[in-house]
Formats: sequence, C-alpha cells, structure tokens
Amino acid sequence: MNNLNETLKSKRNILKAVGIIEIIGGLSGIGLIFWLLLQGFQTNSKLILVFLFLLAFYGFSIFAGIELFKKKEKSINYSRVLQYFQIFAISFGGITYLLSSGGNLFVGYNLTKNTLEFNFSILASEFQIDIFSSDNNSFVYLNLWAIILLNLIENSTKKINTELEIEKEKKENYLKRINESMNITLNE
Repeated sequence: MNNLNETLKSKRNILKAVGIIEIIGGLSGIGLIFWLLLQGFQTNSKLILVFLFLLAFYGFSIFAGIELFKKKEKSINYSRVLQYFQIFAISFGGITYLLSSGGNLFVGYNLTKNTLEFNFSILASEFQIDIFSSDNNSFVYLNLWAIILLNLIENSTKKINTELEIEKEKKENYLKRINESMNITLNE
C-alpha cells in the first residue's frame, strides 16, 4: 500500500509540475500582451482580435495548469488540448501561427533561408499570429517541448490509472474471498 501511495504521489507531482509550467506560461503570455499594449503602438480591429485570442489562450493555459492540481480526468484533458495547440508552428503565404506557453523547443525548417533552425526558451511564452501579412519569412516548426509535456501527461495518467485499477482489483478479490469464506462458514 505504501508503494502505491509513493507511485501515485510521484506521478501526481509530475502533473503538478506541468501545471506550474502552464500557469507560469499563461502569466508570462498575458504579461507580454500587456507590455505590448503599453508600448503605445496603433491598434486596429485585426490586432484587437488577435490580442483577444491570445488573452483567451494564455488564460486557458492558467486554467489548465490550475486544473492539473485536481484529481479529475477532465482536468487532464485541458492540458492535453493546450499542448496540442502548441505542437506546430507554421508561416507560409502571409499566414503565421506560432503559440507557446511555458516554454518551447522549436525545431524546424526556415523555407525562406533554407536553414534548419532551433529555438529554445524555458518558462516563457511566445506568439506570432499574422493573417495576410507581407512578411516573406516562411517556416515549419515542431515544438518538442509541447510533445515532451504531452508525453509526461500521458505516461503519468496511464501509470496512475493502472495503479488505481490494480488496487481496485486487489480490494475486489479480497472482498470476494471474504464473502466466499463467510458463505462456507454459514453453510456448514
């Protein structure tokens, strides 16, 4: 029983660490947005929509991180969704999508420069959202950090569920044996 508690605590601590990363990422993303707004550049309706989307994304990051501290299956799904949003970054034909919350390890190819690129940041957030921009920089990136966090989430969740299922079966078998022995005693 003690081994079970240690295993569950270890795996839940991993989920809490991912939650802390998501919370810090969300806070740094919101801080970055407000810092940009305070720079005093002109905004238009397109930029306001992008900022609202980013506020929602980073707010969701904070929410998903907080939810990981709860011991509910649906709480883990929020973090899965958050990480899926961050796996790919792409810029092509004037449309750019790059989101990260809580760090990134982008590995990819810059089509404009014909170079392999690496970009790493920890406990930070980054975004580039452009629609129909004149920027000629085209790239395709894979965020290994998001994949690592997804892996941690999946492995921890799987181990927790397996251990809880084993413990449940042990209890059921124990109760079944007690009931069988009680029936034998009563029938004699």
